[in-house]
Amino acid sequence: MSVEYLGAKIFLDEINQTRQVWVARNEYRKLHAVEIENHSFSLPVWSNSDNVSEFLKNARLIGPAYEPHPLPLDEFTLTWLSDPQRAIAELQINPDGKSSRVLIMTKEEFQAAQSST
Repeated sequence: MSVEYLGAKIFLDEINQTRQVWVARNEYRKLHAVEIENHSFSLPVWSNSDNVSEFLKNARLIGPAYEPHPLPLDEFTLTWLSDPQRAIAELQINPDGKSSRVLIMTKEEFQAAQSST
């Protein structure tokens, strides 16, 4: 088994157990995301608030302070990822803010993984 497979499996197991994902959001309700090609976004998501806090401690984000924010898993999967206004193309899984390497899942891979549980 690859490290990427194990990382994805652990993440999916954790979010399915708690039924939520975590994002980094600032006081203006703006999410931390990275713009990628064609005006779409790569959204970092975490399996718990401690992982978000660790990322925020290590990352050098500009602007108002971000904080961990939980989202119900069903709402995230069915509403957020389907919303063309949000333009989420991919998810960064549990980034730590220390390394430029991060596990990526497309939104389609994530939705397929959720529909099979």
